[in-house]
Amino acid sequence: MFCWLYRFMISNALDAGNELPAATQRHIEGCTDCRGFHRACVSLGEGLRREAACSVEEGALPADFSRRILAGVPASGRSAQSEERIAPPIRWWRPALAAACLGVAALIGVLFVTSSPSEPPVATPASIDGLYKLMGDGHPTAWAGFVQKPLAGEIENLTQDTASAVRFLVACVQVDPTGAGYEPN
Repeated sequence: MFCWLYRFMISNALDAGNELPAATQRHIEGCTDCRGFHRACVSLGEGLRREAACSVEEGALPADFSRRILAGVPASGRSAQSEERIAPPIRWWRPALAAACLGVAALIGVLFVTSSPSEPPVATPASIDGLYKLMGDGHPTAWAGFVQKPLAGEIENLTQDTASAVRFLVACVQVDPTGAGYEPN
């Protein structure tokens, strides 16, 4: 079922020259396909090592072979891998996440500290008179109409919604509200 995963682990361990994990070894003992894959990988690796050793010992490779190979590799790839070790990538997401969390916590703290008390301020007659003076003479009646229009529209919407709900309920329950079809037992 997970043979593909075990084969990947076998290949990875053999390529890196590491020992197989215990779970992979147990799987190889029980699975004939993976056991065959392991044997094939081991024999392929040993064969490649033998061939490489023979060609170096016999002098089949020219003396400047490695220089010619490195000449074909782009300079940017060669300098990063051959001259110095590649630095691990910088992971900026962790500090950025921590900074964002601190920023949100600071914002919430500021909002709690600067928020007004839970009781709304009480309007005094002096402040209402000052508001009327600021608005002028004709505005108090205009404000009343401005507030009444949305309220009237909302009452109309509630009336229509209620009527629609009652019609739906009557249609679903099949109730005769007039009582004309009612026959006592």
